[in-house]
Amino acid sequence: MASVEDLIAAAGLTGDFELDWERAEATLGARIPDDFRHLLGAGGAGAWFDYVRLYPPDENFGDQNLLDSVGAFEDLKILWEGEISTPPDDLAPESRLIAWADTAAGETLFWRVDPGVEPTAYPIYVENADGDAWERYDLSVADFLAGISRGEVRSAFFAEAYLDVSRTFRPYAR
Repeated sequence: MASVEDLIAAAGLTGDFELDWERAEATLGARIPDDFRHLLGAGGAGAWFDYVRLYPPDENFGDQNLLDSVGAFEDLKILWEGEISTPPDDLAPESRLIAWADTAAGETLFWRVDPGVEPTAYPIYVENADGDAWERYDLSVADFLAGISRGEVRSAFFAEAYLDVSRTFRPYAR
């Protein structure tokens, strides 16, 4: 978890935020990766690099609420059935997508959850703002964010003009 600790230190996070992970996992029907829990538990619910907004499992965070991710996947399936948007090419019928973040420009970040797959192996998918293209990253949340900060992870969808790696973290107002 080196990248988790590095991110926490770089962001100056010192909090010990209590979040109901048991409720979140029951609501989502899936386990949540430890690095994500650790980041949010340290106070990392907010915007990373003034761009990537993580979803804590808490209604107090409005439309950045991890608990609403079940509905987001159901909405996606309706759009796919109506051929309004397209799913990732490698999304198996038994796979689910759980939205865990979005961006200032409208992209959404998901974990692909498959039966029997450990949370440490959930790939990350980035859906473009139009909902018609996807990118896959075989990284943990912490490695994805740390890669952005080091310039090693780039998305064709991210609006580089808005991504500010010099501003590591900005917390949500509670």
